Amino acid sequence: MSARGPADYGRRQAARYARRLERVRSRIGVVAAVRLGSFLVFAAFGFAAWQDDAWTTYGALAALGGLGFVIAAALHRRPYAAAPRIEALRAVHARRAARATGAWGELADDGARFLDADAPHLAELQVFGRGSLYQLIERCALPWSRARLAARLKSGLTPTEVSVAQESARELSAARAFRARLEAEGRLVDISAERLDAFVAWAAQVEPAPLARRLLWPARALVVVAWACIVASAAFGVDAPWKLALGVNVVVFMVTTGRLSGTYLGLVDQEQAGPFIGLRRMFERVERRRFRAAGLVAIRADLTRRGSPARRIARLETLVECLGVRANPLSALIANALLLWEVQVVAALEAWRTEHGAAVREDLERLAELEVLSSIGGFSADHPDFAWPTVTEDAKSPLSGEGLGHPLIPAERRRVNDFTHPGEGHLVLITGSNMAGKSSFLRTLGLNALLAGAGAPVCARSLTLRPCALSTSIQVTDAPELGLSRFYAEVKRIRRILDACRSAATTPALPLRLFLIDEMLSGTNSRERHVASVSVARQLLEQPRAFGLVTTHDLSLVALERDFPGRVETWHFTDRFDGEALHFDYTLRPGVATTTNALDVLRLEGIEVYDAPT
Repeated sequence: MSARGPADYGRRQAARYARRLERVRSRIGVVAAVRLGSFLVFAAFGFAAWQDDAWTTYGALAALGGLGFVIAAALHRRPYAAAPRIEALRAVHARRAARATGAWGELADDGARFLDADAPHLAELQVFGRGSLYQLIERCALPWSRARLAARLKSGLTPTEVSVAQESARELSAARAFRARLEAEGRLVDISAERLDAFVAWAAQVEPAPLARRLLWPARALVVVAWACIVASAAFGVDAPWKLALGVNVVVFMVTTGRLSGTYLGLVDQEQAGPFIGLRRMFERVERRRFRAAGLVAIRADLTRRGSPARRIARLETLVECLGVRANPLSALIANALLLWEVQVVAALEAWRTEHGAAVREDLERLAELEVLSSIGGFSADHPDFAWPTVTEDAKSPLSGEGLGHPLIPAERRRVNDFTHPGEGHLVLITGSNMAGKSSFLRTLGLNALLAGAGAPVCARSLTLRPCALSTSIQVTDAPELGLSRFYAEVKRIRRILDACRSAATTPALPLRLFLIDEMLSGTNSRERHVASVSVARQLLEQPRAFGLVTTHDLSLVALERDFPGRVETWHFTDRFDGEALHFDYTLRPGVATTTNALDVLRLEGIEVYDAPT
């Protein structure tokens, strides 16, 4: 299936929500105008009634204006709250279209921070970075979710975990509306990893005797005394010391606020207002959903074991909003003078932390896992022709696939091949001319192995794989900052591959090692390259728990097939030159390549080629 289906659907839905957003914004403008007009009517006629003592004439109009203001304010809340959610849904579908069309610049997160110098295959296979596998899959909101997805692409899962993840992702793949709304609500969270970690750390802190809890009942007593004095003075004319009572409350506020505010300052700034709303709505979506897949049922059960996480977050959200009064010094002074507001709300916040704080980390981890599965489900929905692989220790071949294609190449340009690796301790040599498809085939195998290990569908008609870890040498460059030439950098890479293969052989707990080596040791002269390549190939063949492929232009290397009968296979890609252009079919064939094209490429670029001197 081409990308046109997901792209067209994404564009249509994005346009639909854009139109809806315009209507909501228009409604907000109308309601705001009505609210302002009603307030002006109320203020003008109320002042006129008071000024002229004409309540009969102007009082009814002032009351009508006040009623209009209250109604407009009530009507304003719903569209005002809906607008960001509609915008988030529009953005979700716009991103879907961007992924389908390769408009990578429209996707903010490319995952480049997850690249690791100790895992060079992540860059060589384009797992992270612009136009990467990560960008093709990622639909997460929480920073923890993105990190979890990255870890899954890096390290993979056990076969049992792959099976559970596949079942869950398949169910979510069909739940298009749920996935879109979960992602949209998540996008409203918009919290950095640092702030999320700080929030979780704050929630986990439980003080044995927090100040606000110790002050709560004395504060309530002071509030009761102050209000009793106010009521006695206003209603009964009793000469009660209400000013003194309010003054005492102000003094208590001034003395305690410095210590109390340290409990919540990180929660009430403007940037932090959104996360709690978004989290609450994400939890609500999950709680209302009835899942069938065992992994999803377990996630929901874990989330609701201590009650409703949405309600817990809603309570926290309310308390944070109540503490927002400190943004206005005058309002804060009045609220604390009349109610000792800060003491009472911070005491409630401490009680929330004591009761629910320990559950926050687990709740967010479960939500992050669901976001990862939802991302994989969305990836599957956008690529319905991708197959769900079988990952098992009992596979006859460590890697066997039909219709294997490169997942980052658009479907209309993608070429697919069948391939079965003969097994551990075996080597496959791929020969062929320049640009025939050797390097792309290595990346095809590597990326599909990573997808399978992560519990995602693969770009193939079918794929069976044993759990394995990857080592690659595909795009090695020099490292001037380390004083390394390209050849020396490649030698160091080969050494790392050999070490990894040997570790897999001596440590049964480690997975098999899949190595993918492109144009081995091409940075030196042909004689030494041949000797060195044969030496490396022999050492790779000695590793009983490693398997892989090596591409080469050195046709003499195929003599290994004779030296290691039954343990070395040769395959090739070919091309055809018609005198004006090169033609490639990118089809993998058994045997050794019979064509070369280096001189033809030079001629195509207008570089004269002379016959070798006799």
